[in-house]
Amino acid sequence: MTIERIESLLYGVEDVTAGIRFFEDWGLVKLEGGTTGADFRTLENQTIHVRAADDADLPPSPEAGSTLRQTTWGVDTDAALEAIGAELGQDRDTRLDGDGVLHAADETGFSVAFRKSDKISSGIEAPLFNVGDIAPRLNQPVDPDQRAQPIRIGHVVFYIPKAGAAEASDFYLNRLGFRLSDRAKDTGDFMRCGGSQDHHTLFLAHRMDRAGFNHAAFEVRDFDEIMFGGKYMAAHGWPTRTKPGRHIMGSNLFWYFQNPCGGAVEYFADMDRLDENWEPRIWDDNPGYAMWMLDEA
Repeated sequence: MTIERIESLLYGVEDVTAGIRFFEDWGLVKLEGGTTGADFRTLENQTIHVRAADDADLPPSPEAGSTLRQTTWGVDTDAALEAIGAELGQDRDTRLDGDGVLHAADETGFSVAFRKSDKISSGIEAPLFNVGDIAPRLNQPVDPDQRAQPIRIGHVVFYIPKAGAAEASDFYLNRLGFRLSDRAKDTGDFMRCGGSQDHHTLFLAHRMDRAGFNHAAFEVRDFDEIMFGGKYMAAHGWPTRTKPGRHIMGSNLFWYFQNPCGGAVEYFADMDRLDENWEPRIWDDNPGYAMWMLDEA
């Protein structure tokens, strides 16, 4: 069985109007919306669903208030979906709904779901950079009015309690085919699903010693797009959580914003890609959050 990517995110939101406006400003494609919620997608056809926090159809969450209520993972085949159902059905409740989505919960109590992946091409071309005598961007000025267009959801991050942290990681690593990328013993585990080369598609962080949602990350083309997108968000009144920078673990460029739907969201670009030759790095102490961060955004 191969889990390829995050397929969708489902939020339960106390201020639905603010949540919808936030993702509109974030640059996602809006599919439909109304007073009780809205649906968006990335360029690669991952969906983001905003619903009222008191919607009776939402799965439960370990934390109160506006938060991510479910992460759906996309698998490569129907056989993979069946295999996951058989594996998880050994020790927990599972449910296959009428749309072919398998529902369960992980060791911490976060709702997880699985379905066939429905990826489409983003149509995005690699960014062009002029360096020395190498000039692929010839007669092509940079557009000063561009907006961020999230290509895909890259990863999600959850807080988990210290008690049971090993079991929480093992659920993904040993039962769902995720691969460990980096482990900071005092912080948590960075891991990637079997069909991804991203440094991480999931990070379980036990340092805060509680269950909760931290953030979801959206990939954009390059640092320019991070800055254009971030400047647009700040100009429209959305508070930042960090300044722009580059992480140590994963090496990705980033800029985080507070999300009224819960947790934060991250624009990211240029993350490390890993294959089967990568040996996970193990640290007793976290090597640090960022290589650098801008003093002013």
